Amino acid sequence: MKKYLFVLLILLFISCQSKNEEKKSVVLPKPVSEIKIEKDNDSLIYKIDENTVVIGGDTLKIEAPFIYSFDGTLDDNKKIQIHISNALTEEYGGYWKSGRLYIDGEDQIFGFGLVKKEKENFYTGEVSSDENDNGKTTCKLKLYNLFTDEMFIECIYNKKAYKIYPSKKFPSYKCFDKIDYTLFDTREAYKKGQGRDYTPSRDYTLLGEILSNDKNFEALSSNVKYLSSDSLSIKNHDKWKHNFDSKNAVKDEDNYASESLFVSWPIFIDSNIYVVYHYWYNYMGGAHGLYRTSYDNYEVSTGRKIEIEHLLNTKNQNFIDFYENRIKSEYGDGLSDKIEMANTFYILPTGITFSYAPYELVGFAGGEPEIFFSYEELKPYILKNTILDNYN
Repeated sequence: MKKYLFVLLILLFISCQSKNEEKKSVVLPKPVSEIKIEKDNDSLIYKIDENTVVIGGDTLKIEAPFIYSFDGTLDDNKKIQIHISNALTEEYGGYWKSGRLYIDGEDQIFGFGLVKKEKENFYTGEVSSDENDNGKTTCKLKLYNLFTDEMFIECIYNKKAYKIYPSKKFPSYKCFDKIDYTLFDTREAYKKGQGRDYTPSRDYTLLGEILSNDKNFEALSSNVKYLSSDSLSIKNHDKWKHNFDSKNAVKDEDNYASESLFVSWPIFIDSNIYVVYHYWYNYMGGAHGLYRTSYDNYEVSTGRKIEIEHLLNTKNQNFIDFYENRIKSEYGDGLSDKIEMANTFYILPTGITFSYAPYELVGFAGGEPEIFFSYEELKPYILKNTILDNYN
């Protein structure tokens, strides 16, 4: 009998450990702390309930920031990975759930948004290819049971449904965000035709702390630690609070709306490479704000940041000519005679994508051009004994 009870205890212990292993990659965001705002008759910023504030005529619902990574398998053992986040959007927007998706063999990372209709208990999203493929739908997504241990994404791919669960191997993330929002009372300037009646100023930052779920990613969690490498913007992040305030405008510059926004999250992970996406937006008046996307690529085994000079012989004249001709072939002859290599790039198992900022290659309307080079094309210029040996 004692022997029988002993065996039962061992089985129970193993079962509990197994459940803990399954749950460890799902990080539940903490409830948002109450925002205390002094309310008076003239204030345009005030709290209407614990997690909602009114700013001017707009209502902002305060939500918990998050980053979740999912992985699974589709047709013919194709691997799929999905990374979703929740953060404020630019142009004084509210929280927006969006993500990035990669399927084995593709030469691009797909972006998408997630929305929840009033009477549905799940979020939906549609993943489409880029304009070069006429925006063809790649797959459809449904996100169920957000914030719970039963969370999963249903992926409709090639008319078949697959359940994709939070990754037990990829890192998980403890997230922080900061909102500093001020409305300046500029009614005196408005009367003189020099400004609005109230002018907003908003700064926002999202930060993710990398938590290792697997020993292979311990170098990232210890050496990289945070998705943002800007030490100034993440200073004292554990003490971040949401600040909302109204002030009287005292300077001419208070008559101009301003906004800054910086967010980061992962977009691709495998056993070799870890790619982080950074998005920066800044508005200081005028017709539109300025924005920029950049990428950091890290070697998983060491946490070391990878520079393009570590991978390709970029000083080789044949490579320079090849690169320039490729850019001109895709963006026409209206470009300058000398084309500089893009400052940012990201690595995939199929090739390398170079990304340009607005105005850097084409006009603002052209957005951020991204040019994909397959490893077959790059083969003559790939250096020996690099991380790319794992892909070609």
